[in-house]
Amino acid sequence: MKHHPAWLAFGLLVFVVLACSLGKKIDTNTNSNSNSNSNSNSSTAVDTGSGAAIKEIHMAKDDGNGAPGDETDSFEAGDRTIHCVVKLKEAKSGTAMRFAWWIVDADGSKNQKIKEIDYKTRALENVVHGHLTLPQDWPVGKYKVQVYVNGDLDKTAFYSVR
Repeated sequence: MKHHPAWLAFGLLVFVVLACSLGKKIDTNTNSNSNSNSNSNSSTAVDTGSGAAIKEIHMAKDDGNGAPGDETDSFEAGDRTIHCVVKLKEAKSGTAMRFAWWIVDADGSKNQKIKEIDYKTRALENVVHGHLTLPQDWPVGKYKVQVYVNGDLDKTAFYSVR
């Protein structure tokens, strides 16, 4: 994926805002996608939206190469990169995806948005993932990722860091 200076500037701005608001230096990465055919669905994914466009959603550890690896809903604090993987019911070019990453309750912070990642699908792309990376250990606690499709909340995945 080609990196653009605008995304770098946006990421640095988010880094500064989060560092000030959380009292920690948080570094975030932009989203990436995958055309793999993962058929797993986490039992901890809770539908808090319409569910109209997303067939499956799950969280995954990093495979060591920047792609989603093993499916899980529980991460170690040292798991620097965390992935959210969604499989769409229909592969349609130009579908607007948004991954909204939230702290539910971690390290004294509650119900605080970490970052939003926007992405538009390409032709025949039905599996999309967003990910976040921290340069240090994640604070222990509970988190969620809300996934919006074409502006509507479709599904939410919950996970924890221990």
